[in-house]
Amino acid sequence: MVSLQNNLDNYENLIEILKEKDSIALDEFMEILDNEYNIDINIEIAKSLGIPLFINGDEISLKTRDSIFNSLFCIVDIETTGFSPQENDIIEIGAIKYKNGNIIDRFESYAFTKEIPDKITEITGIDGSMIANAPKINKVLERFKIFLEDSVFMAHNITFDFNFINEKLSQNKIPIMKNRTICTLQLARKTIQAPKYGLGYLNEFLNIDYPVRHRAFADCIIALKVFEYSLLNLSNEILSVEDLITFTKNKKS
Repeated sequence: MVSLQNNLDNYENLIEILKEKDSIALDEFMEILDNEYNIDINIEIAKSLGIPLFINGDEISLKTRDSIFNSLFCIVDIETTGFSPQENDIIEIGAIKYKNGNIIDRFESYAFTKEIPDKITEITGIDGSMIANAPKINKVLERFKIFLEDSVFMAHNITFDFNFINEKLSQNKIPIMKNRTICTLQLARKTIQAPKYGLGYLNEFLNIDYPVRHRAFADCIIALKVFEYSLLNLSNEILSVEDLITFTKNKKS
């Protein structure tokens, strides 16, 4: 019996191999995963982890090798009771599904927690009365994972949002996210000349002027606009989502 961690490691290996190859044979796919499950179950597990697989006959590849304009992005933002994923709670999740210039779906939900620090209420405007009847975080995360599917997870300062959500998924025994990711903060630094790159600053600097800040869905809107501005300044050589991910993460200008 293959352990859960070995299974996750094998799926991580699969992603790394598919990042380097246009496609692999289904037989190689099964060899990489090296578990007792059949092809159909392994593909379902991959989907539950958010791994964007495309199957064409006997070959399998990442959907993110397709054009940026054919790909589905999910811009995500969370509000929390603090900075520690282990000790603090998510109180709001917002997300936008986006493809080829169009918002195609949206997700918004409060999440119940026993107490919100006064400082967080001061920053976000969210107080205890607003979440008193909100669903528990496990229910919110289950709905969010269904909404996210295998789309590209995008956020401003992605490390915080992605890791915080994954910690809460793990705590609630829900499959963690292995989605491909793009950080709009890193992307903006590569494509937009600005004195600062915080979301609030870019909201004004780029004349987005969205009137609400430090609320999950509102910050998703601003991050999406930053993404659109960045796309206008991309090199013509960046065609696929994988190209964009590599460009965004590359430390060289």
